[in-house]
Amino acid sequence: MITFVSRYSNRNRCTFALAGLLLFVALSACTATPIEQEKLVADDGAPEDFFGYSVALSGDTALIGSFKDDDDTMGVDAGSAYVFTRSGKVWHQQAKLTAIDGAANDTFGGNVALSGDTAVIGAIRDDDKGDNSGSAYVFTRIGTVWSQQAKLTGVDTAEGDAFGQSIALSRDTVVIGAPHDDDMGDSSGSVYVFSRSGTTWSQQAKLTAADGAEGDVFGISVALSGDTILVGADLNDEKALNAGAVYVYSRSESNWSQQAKLTAADGAETDIFGVRVALSGDTALISARRDDDDVMGVDAGSAYIFIRTGTTWRQQAKLTALDGTADDRFGRSVALAGDTAVIGAMFQDDMGDNSGSAYVFTRTDDIWSQQTKLTAADGAADDVFGWSVAISGDTTVIGAARDDDKGNESGSAYMFDIDYK
Repeated sequence: MITFVSRYSNRNRCTFALAGLLLFVALSACTATPIEQEKLVADDGAPEDFFGYSVALSGDTALIGSFKDDDDTMGVDAGSAYVFTRSGKVWHQQAKLTAIDGAANDTFGGNVALSGDTAVIGAIRDDDKGDNSGSAYVFTRIGTVWSQQAKLTGVDTAEGDAFGQSIALSRDTVVIGAPHDDDMGDSSGSVYVFSRSGTTWSQQAKLTAADGAEGDVFGISVALSGDTILVGADLNDEKALNAGAVYVYSRSESNWSQQAKLTAADGAETDIFGVRVALSGDTALISARRDDDDVMGVDAGSAYIFIRTGTTWRQQAKLTALDGTADDRFGRSVALAGDTAVIGAMFQDDMGDNSGSAYVFTRTDDIWSQQTKLTAADGAADDVFGWSVAISGDTTVIGAARDDDKGNESGSAYMFDIDYK
């Protein structure tokens, strides 16, 4: 186990005021490049929409899930997702996406993924294959117009599978988790891979763990980079009860095979290692948000970096927050782009109880260092800023699903431009 300490003092902070925006960033060094910020809310946001529950980012486009959005036609908690685009440094709402066949309690928008002009949106309580069997919808953009291209379900999806609980997308491949599928025992879990040819999507594979067992919830999280998939099974018991594990799969032509099973070197009971995962090339970022620390306390949380050489994976680092405390849940969300990692801590208390924060780490050679801690200038108790995070290039989006700008728990998302070159 390796824990790296920031090369900057956490006490040395800078505050940057941007015209028209009142957001605060606690920087760990004044020498770091300033961070530009904007706050997003839905044009039609309403109480208990939970806008920002899920987020995705690709270039100048952001996708924000609002899984409890109500619709006059579809009903309560049908759900929606919003598309925002950036012009210069300003973000504008471009579209609101809903399912053509959406219905009450589908929770469309609980999970989202974005790659270029394609978006995939999960609806884990959709009932096409039985109550709460789940589904995922594909939308594509031509110009500025988004339209539904496909609705995906597994060939053998069944009642209670929660298909769509996790989603990863890269070009013409989408990976979808169904953590309550029962192939290897009750809620052992599975993952489906779909590929697109033209405008047609077809199921390419169904993945299960070689040693899958009841209650593992394999598929609670997924990540995709090129021909590699990460699958979290955060209740796997190999290291200890609910310590968690992550499985790696690689593709040769159209065939997927298990390459490795990853566990934390210091994995322990109820760490739930693998509850969230991110992948960029040969680097994996894996959350253990209920990891306990002798100094920080119970459920302070951590995240692990694994790297691949050839076909062999090894743990490179364990990341924790410099100012972490008990129940911060550092690792509630994770995102990774090259040598930059963003990690949410939804219950951190800088702006009030459970106001939330997010941390940025960067890698130089093999050393990971905490660069920045992000909070919202208007953050308040129970906003859970850091509930969701995504990164693309030098931009990151942080969800605050219980922010109250449009009413109680209407939700919001914050945009940050980060650059440490």
